Amino acid sequence: MTSAHDPVTHRSDDSIPMTRSRTIRRVVLAEAAVLIGATAIAGRHPRAALAAIAAGSMAGWATFRPGSPIYGPVPSHGPTDAPFAALTFDDGPGPSTPAILDALRDEGVRATFFILGRQAARHPEMVRRIRDEGHQIGSHGYDHGILVWRGPGYVRRQIDRTADAITAAAGPGALSPIFRAPHGFRGPTTWAAVRSAGYRLMGWSKGVFDSANPGADVVVQRSTAALTRGCILLLHDADGWAPDAPRDDTAAAIPGICAAARDQGLELVTLNELGV
Repeated sequence: MTSAHDPVTHRSDDSIPMTRSRTIRRVVLAEAAVLIGATAIAGRHPRAALAAIAAGSMAGWATFRPGSPIYGPVPSHGPTDAPFAALTFDDGPGPSTPAILDALRDEGVRATFFILGRQAARHPEMVRRIRDEGHQIGSHGYDHGILVWRGPGYVRRQIDRTADAITAAAGPGALSPIFRAPHGFRGPTTWAAVRSAGYRLMGWSKGVFDSANPGADVVVQRSTAALTRGCILLLHDADGWAPDAPRDDTAAAIPGICAAARDQGLELVTLNELGV
């Protein structure tokens, strides 16, 4: 479904996605610069040096901690007064999305899909199916680029392009105003930019690292251990960096995850239904 104008292969410099490894390297270099600067002034201004080191360490920690409130509040858990939990899927739609939708349909379960705008443009029929089968759709940005070093204008463009792609695929009202940052990584401007676009930034309670393809049984075991009242479980129906890579382990794990939830007396619902 790609074309000569496919956004995956034809990008302007402004939209070349920042990868996870580049982001981590930049944060490490920034932390090192803070440490060097603090060391240089430590003899004359020890308190200022300690404050700089503490602030730099906290900022770096918050960048990679999806639930940290330092860069703005991010819901990572739902209410615990009702027997509900939520399955969420990132990075799709992709090759395994139909199998995951089949499994959810067979189990009578609704989930929340955080969709990449790039993938919505490539697979509009899957976006329509997600909508038609009663699942909730959220935004995951356009191209899975990390937002830590991006300004508010860039974040807004990612959100707007994704909204346009989802609306073109599934019509007005298909997209809920919720946004999950790729990898959950955030910078100082991310939260405010997301809010200014009219969205809420969303996190998760537990990721089970299904993206590492550990086997369906392992995905089921990790999910079973994580499921509790109010839990928001992070799974993947595609690969944000390799759009044509399948998520067969995740698809095969869905029946086992749903059975484990039933065994614990939990109903699996969308984030809207969870109340976050």
